[in-house]
Amino acid sequence: MLRLTGRRYNTRPLTEMRQVAEPVELDPARTALVVMHCWDIGCEGGPEIDPRYFVGMGSYEAFAEADRVIRECIRPAMDAARAAGAHVCAVEPESIARLHPEAQEDLDPPSPGGPPAPPPAVPGWRERVTALFHGEAYATESPYARMDRVASVAPLPGEIYAWQTGQLDRLLRRRGVENLVYCGFATDMCVLRAPGGVEPMAPLGYRLFLLRDATVGVEFPDTFEERLATRWGLRYFETHYGQTFTTGEFIAACGP
Repeated sequence: MLRLTGRRYNTRPLTEMRQVAEPVELDPARTALVVMHCWDIGCEGGPEIDPRYFVGMGSYEAFAEADRVIRECIRPAMDAARAAGAHVCAVEPESIARLHPEAQEDLDPPSPGGPPAPPPAVPGWRERVTALFHGEAYATESPYARMDRVASVAPLPGEIYAWQTGQLDRLLRRRGVENLVYCGFATDMCVLRAPGGVEPMAPLGYRLFLLRDATVGVEFPDTFEERLATRWGLRYFETHYGQTFTTGEFIAACGP
């Protein structure tokens, strides 16, 4: 068993709001480390950061921190999970997963066509807003269009690689997984809400956990020092979904 001390935020009664520590036991055979959205923008071998676009982790500070977290936290956690007999899963967006045949197992069946989408309330407004905040033609011209997964945290042959919530759920159930330990990016965005992330998987009944130092939010020059986005994402997780651990605690629990 993996024996850890989980941290969550006690929300009731309102007079006793505080962080609390609780013992957690996880059967490694029923546990998966879920590595979310490790994009290679700004990483060795990946596309360089382009200051004309707001993509990926957003700021130079957040890009550098994500690169450090991948090297110092996520990869060691993956190695420890494998050594302990736990599962390792990679979850990437469709744009990356489509590049890799191993990510196409057990995809959702094509959905039948529904009623046509209504026309935009303000034609062209969404496109103008996207260009304003992310940059002109960012989806085709920015590093976003050329990104891939970080090679050092790629799944091994036979490990789960998914980009759809239903697909990930089926692959996990086939292996008898009940516990999901999340890490990756970004704490306040994709980890919580992307397909295969915390919020889509929570209604399916999995026990959810998060490595709180193996993730970082989309931080800005004026939020990076205090990690405001990261701390908000962690607090949201700890008040709605489950407990968090440090990478060191997880690695120690996976040891002999």
